[in-house]
Amino acid sequence: MNREDTIEALWRACENWKGHAARLEQLADAGFSLGSRIEDDNASATHGDRSLAVGAYLRERMWNAARMLRSLHRQVFETEAGRLHLDSTVLYPLMRAVMEDATTITWLQAPDDRNDRLTRIFRALFTDSYYFTENHLLLASAAFSTGDVSEKVSKELSAHMRDEKATTRTHFEQLARLSGIDEVESTKKLATSAPVRLHYGKESVEFMSWKLLSDLSHFSFMMLRHLATSPIPGSDTSLLHATILHFAATINRLCGDALHLIERAAAAG
Repeated sequence: MNREDTIEALWRACENWKGHAARLEQLADAGFSLGSRIEDDNASATHGDRSLAVGAYLRERMWNAARMLRSLHRQVFETEAGRLHLDSTVLYPLMRAVMEDATTITWLQAPDDRNDRLTRIFRALFTDSYYFTENHLLLASAAFSTGDVSEKVSKELSAHMRDEKATTRTHFEQLARLSGIDEVESTKKLATSAPVRLHYGKESVEFMSWKLLSDLSHFSFMMLRHLATSPIPGSDTSLLHATILHFAATINRLCGDALHLIERAAAAG
């Protein structure tokens, strides 16, 4: 495509973010009705006063994706009225966040088998809980080393978080057994990149896009400068425009995949 066609396609792709955000938010706000697959999964992981909160986690990921999409849309269309504003160092981390939310939702809802879905949501929530305690242990050590808290308080907090870490693992293992799923598989840590890699494949465009966005989000100086200043050889199209168009289109496709599975799983009956 030439420069004008690329910019026109980029405008359309970025405009689609608003619609995806609205639909994700609408579904998250509505929640999941009785008789839907998501509520059935939630019931399967609820035993007495113990629950995995399957639906609550999915809704939070949907709300977060909607917020990121709206932020992207504002950055592009509202920073400079009447023209595309492409501040790549701001856009790339937001794009990566949307990609991670959308692919996690898709990966969680893709299996037809209930136990496979529960194992995946267990892994996601266990990992979240694991790093909650792990990061507080690091904070307790850091706070003492900088003199922000006393040694006594630091040791008490560290001891408390170690207990919480052990209690959390026990909770998830017991809940897994009660839910009829493998307690070892369901308490394996889940890497941030795992959903996009496992669902789409390690050689997929989606995973490669995530890897590139990850590098760009962590300020890859050479790559950022190259994308910002170089034209595509033999074309009047900016490499920056073509790259952001690729990411925008990929995000739209991933959001479409997530919405399709959520809409199916949220339907009663």
